[in-house]
Amino acid sequence: MSEAGSPGTAATAANAAVLALAHRDELIGGTRRDLLDRAAVLLSEIQTAGHGLPMAAAWRLGTAHHRRGEYPTALAYFEAALDDPDPDPVDRARFLAGHAAVLWAQGNSDAGRRVADEAMAAARACGDDHALGAAWVATGLVEAHAGDRTANLRAYEKALEHAERAGDAITVVRVRNNLGSRHVEAGRFRQALDELDLAVAVSEDHPVGLASAMVSINRAEALLGLGRLEETVGEIAIATEQFRSAEAEHMLAFALLLEADAHRVRGNATRAHAKYREAVERAETSGNAQVLGSAFAGLAQTVISDDPAAARAYAKRAVDQPHTVGDVIALRAAGWIALGQGDFDGAGMWADRALAEAGRRDQLYELADALELRALTRWSTTGDVHDALGRLAEAADAWQEVGSTIRSAVNRIVTARLSGDRGAEEAGRQALRAIGVRADADRIAGPLHVLGAAAAPEVAIRTFGTFAVSVAGAPVVTSEWPSRKSRQLVQVLAARRGRAMSRAALAELLWPGVRDTSGRLSVALSTARAVLDPGRRHDADRYLVSDRSHVRLDPTTVSVDVVEFERIARAALDAARTGSADAVPLLQAAASLHPAPFLADEGADDWADDTRDELLRLAVEVKRALAGRLVAGGETEQAVGWLMAVIADDPYDEPTHHELIRVLAHARRHGEARRAQRVYAARMAELEVEPTAYQAIVG
Repeated sequence: MSEAGSPGTAATAANAAVLALAHRDELIGGTRRDLLDRAAVLLSEIQTAGHGLPMAAAWRLGTAHHRRGEYPTALAYFEAALDDPDPDPVDRARFLAGHAAVLWAQGNSDAGRRVADEAMAAARACGDDHALGAAWVATGLVEAHAGDRTANLRAYEKALEHAERAGDAITVVRVRNNLGSRHVEAGRFRQALDELDLAVAVSEDHPVGLASAMVSINRAEALLGLGRLEETVGEIAIATEQFRSAEAEHMLAFALLLEADAHRVRGNATRAHAKYREAVERAETSGNAQVLGSAFAGLAQTVISDDPAAARAYAKRAVDQPHTVGDVIALRAAGWIALGQGDFDGAGMWADRALAEAGRRDQLYELADALELRALTRWSTTGDVHDALGRLAEAADAWQEVGSTIRSAVNRIVTARLSGDRGAEEAGRQALRAIGVRADADRIAGPLHVLGAAAAPEVAIRTFGTFAVSVAGAPVVTSEWPSRKSRQLVQVLAARRGRAMSRAALAELLWPGVRDTSGRLSVALSTARAVLDPGRRHDADRYLVSDRSHVRLDPTTVSVDVVEFERIARAALDAARTGSADAVPLLQAAASLHPAPFLADEGADDWADDTRDELLRLAVEVKRALAGRLVAGGETEQAVGWLMAVIADDPYDEPTHHELIRVLAHARRHGEARRAQRVYAARMAELEVEPTAYQAIVG
C-alpha cells in the first residue's frame, strides 16, 4: 500500500478540509494569515506523502491566496486537488472557477479559458447560485483578456445576479469592483466611481476581506484619471493599510503601481521610478501579470531623461509581458519612448498599434493618448501642423469626455505650442501647476517631454522629494557631480532660501568635528559653481555668492522650489485671512508646489529635519485653509481631496478627520464616510484617545 493511501495522510487531508469549511468566508476573504499558515503545514504533509487534497478545501484555500496576490501558492492548492475522485458538484464548480481565475491573473489566458468553460458547465449542471456566480466571474475575466467587452459585461451582469441571489457578499463586491474597473479601462471614471461606491456600501455592511482593498485600488485609479490627486493618494493609503494589516505583502504591488502612477502624473519622475521598481519586485515574485506590464511601461517613461538605454529596455519588457486586459499601456509607452529618442518610424508603428488596440477595446483614455502620440509623431516627422492640430482636437474632445483635468491641460499646452500661442501655453502650464503637477514634468516620456521645457530658468533647484538641479533646462544627473560634498553644499544652501550662511557653520555641517576645513570648503564651492555654470560663462558669484565669511545662493538668478513655495504660500494665507477673491487659486497654486517633504528621498542628515518640518507645517496650513474655503463654497469634490491631503501629512489631526467625515456624510457618500470614521478611530486608538462617535460628528 502506497503512502498516498495511508490513513494518517488521509486524516491530514480531512483536517485541511475541516479548517477550510470551519471558517468559510472569513478564510476566503484572505485576511487570516494564521489560518493559511496552519493550512500550509497540512498541505506540505499531504504533498510529501503524495496524497491529494479535497476540492472543498482546495478552492477555499486557493481563493484566499488569490485574494492575497500569492498566485503560485494559490495554484499549488488547486493543483493538489485535481485528482479528487468524488467532489461535491458545487465544490467542483467553484474549484474550477477559482482555478481559472488564478490562471488568468498570471497571464495564462489559454488555460484560463479552458478551465473557465469547464467551470461554467459544472455550475450549470449543479444549478447552485454561488457556483454560477463564481463561474460567470471566471468567464468575465477571460473575456476581458480577449477584449470582447460585450461578452465580458454580460458575464459580470450574470455573476452579479447569481451572487446577489445567493447572498454572496464577497462575490458581489468583487463583481462590482470589476464593473468599476471596466469603466476605468474605458476612461469612464465618474461612472466607475458610481459603481465602486455601491461596492463600498456592501463592504461596509458585510465582511468581505481584501475585496474591499481592491475597491480602493480601483477608486484610486478612477480618481487619478480625473486628476483628483489628493483623493487618489488617500485611497491608496486605505488599500495599503488593509494589505499590511492582513500581511498580504504581494498585494502591495497594486498599491505601489498606483502610487507610482500618481507620482508620474504629478511629474515626480524619481519617486515614481522608485515605486515602479518596488511594484515590479513584488509582482515578479508572484507572477502578477496585472501589474508587471504597466509597471515596466512606467519605468520606461520615468527614466527617459536620465537613462535612454534603460528606457528602451523597459519598454521592450513591457510589450513582451503577458497581459490580462490588453497591452495598450505598454504600446503607447513604447511609442513615447521612441518619439522622445527620435525614432520616428518606431513611434509611428507603436502609435498605430496602440490606436487599433485602444479602439478595439473601447479604451477612450488610451485612445486619446495614442492620438496625441500620432499627432506629435507626424509633426516631428513632417512639420505638418494642420494634420497634428486636427488629431489634437480629436484627443481634446476625448479628454473632455473622460473628465481628465490634467490631460486636458496638457493637450492645451501642446496645441498652443504648435499654434505658436505662447500666452495659451503658459495658461495651460499654470493650470497644471494649480492641479498639483510639477513644472519639470517634461522629464517623463509623453507630450510634454516631446515639447521640452518652456522658458527654462538658467538654473533650477528642486528639493521637494528628490533633489534635482537643471541648467538651461537640462537635468544634472548624479554622476555629473564631481563630489558628494559639493552636491550636499547646494542642498544646504537651498534650505537657507537665499539667506547667507557663515563659512564656519557650513564647513562644520559638511565635515563635522574636522579642523581647518577652509581648503575643502573652497574646493566644494568651486566644484558646485562648475556644475551650475559648466561653461564658465558668468562671474563666479552669479549663482553662488560668497565672501570671506558667508555663502549663499542668489534666488534672483537661481530658481529654488522652496523659495517659490514659501513666497506663494504666505501670500495665499494672507489672501485667505483677508477674504480675498484670489484666495482659492493662490492656495491651490501653493499646495501644488509642495508635492513631497523636503529631500524626502535623499536620506539627508539631521540638518534637514528642521527645514522639512517647517515647510511641512506651512504646507498643512495651506491645505487646511484651502479645504476650509472649498467646504464653505460648496465645492465638496475638491474639498474631500484636500482634507485627505491634510490627513496624509498629519494623520492625527482630529478636527480634519471630523470635517472629512461630515463633508462625506452630507454629500450622501455614506460608505466613504463610514470608512473615514474607521480610519479616524484607528488613528485615535494609536494615541489612546477615545474617538468621537459617528453620529455626534455628522449630526
